[in-house]
Amino acid sequence: MEETNTLKLKKKNTKTKKRFALGYNVNIDALVPALDFFSQFLESLNLSVDELKPQDKKEINNAKDLLQVFMYHFQGGRAGERFVTDSNFFRQITDFFLSNCVHTLLLGGNAGLMADSLAEGGHCVLLAGITGPYLERLIHQDVIFPNCEDLPNNSHSTSFLTTKQAKWLDRNGINLGENSDQIHLILEYTKGSKFCGITCPRANRFIISNDYFNAKMKTMKLFHNYLPTFKPTDIVVTGIHLGDGLERQDRLKLVNKFKKNLQTIDQKIPIHFEFSSVANEDFTQQIVEKIFPYINSLGINEQEIASIAHVFRLHENDEIELMRNAYPPIALIFQMMKSILDKFQDTKLSRIHFHCLGYHVIGQITEIWEDAENAVAAGSIKASTQACGFTIEEAFEMENFATKNLFFSENSWKLDEIDWNNDGVIRNFDLGDYKFFWAPVAPCKKPIKTVGLGDAVSITGFMNSNMKKKN
Repeated sequence: MEETNTLKLKKKNTKTKKRFALGYNVNIDALVPALDFFSQFLESLNLSVDELKPQDKKEINNAKDLLQVFMYHFQGGRAGERFVTDSNFFRQITDFFLSNCVHTLLLGGNAGLMADSLAEGGHCVLLAGITGPYLERLIHQDVIFPNCEDLPNNSHSTSFLTTKQAKWLDRNGINLGENSDQIHLILEYTKGSKFCGITCPRANRFIISNDYFNAKMKTMKLFHNYLPTFKPTDIVVTGIHLGDGLERQDRLKLVNKFKKNLQTIDQKIPIHFEFSSVANEDFTQQIVEKIFPYINSLGINEQEIASIAHVFRLHENDEIELMRNAYPPIALIFQMMKSILDKFQDTKLSRIHFHCLGYHVIGQITEIWEDAENAVAAGSIKASTQACGFTIEEAFEMENFATKNLFFSENSWKLDEIDWNNDGVIRNFDLGDYKFFWAPVAPCKKPIKTVGLGDAVSITGFMNSNMKKKN
């Protein structure tokens, strides 16, 4: 493949700008080098890791849990996110890295990141999220927020803050009142990094938070009350995965509330749901069974599609493990996407955008959706450029961008496994009642930013997709 093929894809003329309404999570991402953090944090705790083994856990309660869950994801270079249930322990973590580690504060939250991308693209955007003074400086100025004075009274006490944290928050204009900025810790690492005798195979990140405000989706009611006034052309919902750290009865209430609000939306408005990592199998099952029937489009990565396959026993265990790879077998992913669409064939769900490190796939019912080829290509380019720290426009203007910044791994795609309808960079394949559109991704040689990449890819694809108008 010629190095510049992906970047030479002709950009489609922009259609009429859309009006996107997004809910429900936005926060501050604190990016910290994972190995730097752990080396100092372990020393401060005087904690030995000699006998600890990688182990996945549904939630994190203490330092041992944090280490074991991080090691589990680190050994496979897998993206992961877990809720820290012990607020005191999370305060200890944040107090430590704010004082001792090099860190960068960025806009975070699935909905927040996608809203920012859409606003940069010139679309009109409504975002249901809670923002404080610091977040307001990070997000695009054209993003519209519902009036936070309309929120139910749920003020957070600041009495739990250490003096050091309180001073830091004050310096940065962060007020943990109703207009609070929630902090999520993003532990990033590079390919080849070594930790506790483990060498990770790829660059990625591990996320922890103690964000009960976004977990309980306090802005959901406010968001849906604003929809009739805003009159969106498209709706994007996400963030329910943060409920993973809640008690079971609270998770069930959250899913039911999420479902109920989806049912109130005008049936003519397409709804995209961006899935994220969920550790609890029961919670995963509830989300899939109760939310998927009421969405038109789904964004998902290799970890999430494998979790769904496991919970619903749609594939054998060895195949499920293959799905978790950075370059999962294309034929296997096609089959799994078909299994999901088949399971919900009598519902609204008619489009899935799958993204992993090596490639992207959009599977859809072509009688309902159009522009998939352009959408999957745009998502692929977005993944390569954003990981390297550039916008798509900047990359197009740079000479030899692909040669200098990207690497290609054709052998990992195994294209001969599929009876494609066409050759070329962007390919398509028919399977049952669905058509799948595939695009390769040229990963960044030295990724600058991995967090939020899946959100950027999905929203770029959804932004460039359109539901066909019914006669």
